Amino acid sequence: MSRITRGLLALAVAATMAGAVTGRANAAVTVRTYESDTVGQVPSGCTTPSGAAPALVSGARGHDSTRSLRVNDTSTTAITKVACAQPARQGAELSFWAYPAALANGFLVDLLGHQENVTGVQSVFHLVVDGTGRIRWYDGVDWTQVAPAGTVPKTAWTSIDVRVPADQSAAHVYVGGTYVGDGGPVGVRALADVTGYQFSSDGTPTSGDDVYLDDVGYGPAVDTPPPGGTAPFTVAPPVTIDQSSTPMQMPNAAVVEPHGGGQRVLLAYPAHGDNNTTTGTRYAYSDDLGRTWVADQAANPMPDAASYNLTRLRNGDVLAVSYHTYMVAGSGDLKAEVDSSVSHDGGATWTARTGVMTAPTAMRPISTQTDRPGFSQGGYALVHPVVEDPGGTLYQSGYGFYANDAKYRQIVLKSTDGGLNWTVAATVAVNPNLTTAAGYEGFCEGALERVADGSLLIVMRIGSYLPMYVSRSTDDGATWSAATPLIAAGQNVVSVYPSLTLLPGGPLVLLVGRPGLALLSSPDGSGHTWTRPVEADYQNSANGVLLPTGPGRMLLFGDRGANWSKPVPDPYQVWSRLITVQP
Repeated sequence: MSRITRGLLALAVAATMAGAVTGRANAAVTVRTYESDTVGQVPSGCTTPSGAAPALVSGARGHDSTRSLRVNDTSTTAITKVACAQPARQGAELSFWAYPAALANGFLVDLLGHQENVTGVQSVFHLVVDGTGRIRWYDGVDWTQVAPAGTVPKTAWTSIDVRVPADQSAAHVYVGGTYVGDGGPVGVRALADVTGYQFSSDGTPTSGDDVYLDDVGYGPAVDTPPPGGTAPFTVAPPVTIDQSSTPMQMPNAAVVEPHGGGQRVLLAYPAHGDNNTTTGTRYAYSDDLGRTWVADQAANPMPDAASYNLTRLRNGDVLAVSYHTYMVAGSGDLKAEVDSSVSHDGGATWTARTGVMTAPTAMRPISTQTDRPGFSQGGYALVHPVVEDPGGTLYQSGYGFYANDAKYRQIVLKSTDGGLNWTVAATVAVNPNLTTAAGYEGFCEGALERVADGSLLIVMRIGSYLPMYVSRSTDDGATWSAATPLIAAGQNVVSVYPSLTLLPGGPLVLLVGRPGLALLSSPDGSGHTWTRPVEADYQNSANGVLLPTGPGRMLLFGDRGANWSKPVPDPYQVWSRLITVQP
């Protein structure tokens, strides 16, 4: 037989799976040994996709047997590929043994299926074992590491197990019975089902990939969480805050306020496309720390802004600061208007006001477009909550351009009048020639926090899928250390819109976006060391925000895609998740 149940193979196979499926024998899972398939033919029940060279059954070697499936790329014009359709299901498990005889480029492992609102079967989880033995996953734009070089050695049999739970949120990857990491769905979009699997060589015109595959098992979803998979974080399911057929996305402003005998969480999020010409925000609150939400547009401090940040100040006021600034006519581009609003009653009512940021040298508009007809955008966008000193001085992160800047400059501004007017305290980082990597933008989107050792720490984006950089000030933002790549668990942290928060009593937590949203913890509370990134949500546009709600507890806010997502969300959604953090 070419297909037999794992139950029938228990004595012959289970012991050799190196723990990859230990304790989960399931009669519904089938395993292909290829012993009854014809050498030199495509395995029965599988096909060669159009334009590909066939992967064939081989008698050259097998895992504890004489035959296997060989993916041997000898062509400079076609990838070698085999696709095996299976009944549609929510989630699936794919396990196999791999013997890479040669890896000029690598070999690809795909689970096939349907994305929600997308016609046709396609790759819904796309993994590669590259020529170094590293495992990575593809989100539709770029590759992200799952496990480091050497994880899958050449010229040796290695067991690999890919488990997609029934919620289809991620692919949990095990090697040799050990959990090594996760990959997300292609396009970081919600999936409708999984309908089979595919193996292929990697890349043309280069040839030379040669991989043997055996004991290929396929069956139902495994919903048991991977051991330590999200440590030190526990990520609760999402709670829908709002949804619409028109854009609402990238929540970035939240505070928690005393309210009655409890607490009220205030949240703002853009309700327009991700561009420089449209505006509009939405506003909601929760009186049960994120379990339920109430729309409250009447209390929105800046309903017509493109976006804004929220901070609860030491005196109990809530400060809202607009993301966009606008050049002051006749100032020589040294000044830009800053819109803000302040509430003295926990966000129930607001006082709107307009102040000025003053730069030491002329700015140029951050965009040639504007969302305020008749006004050029200012040189800098203002991002993330302000940081407040005990004496009342406020620090605000900003990024943009002085007149001669070719790439983004990350600055920190300072206010001594409650966030009405701002001056540039210092440039944190600027370097137009930092890297020649495609997509380098300069230093931007800096997340600023006063950390446990008393220093100011900032984590910055330099471009999508590029390493994040970090800098520190020990003199209240007057000077900053040279920006260096942010390293966690021995590898670079990527990619966009960091959010940084120090929990009461520690630790320091960092949120990063793209692909999805990932969390890191600095146990010392100061960002000198970091745990590995843990994916909290794979289906987010990339921008989110963290809000501490107590010792070891946070709310994470995100979305279900942006207006530039493919496919566009239907409907658009904004959500919250409760995150708990172990010491």
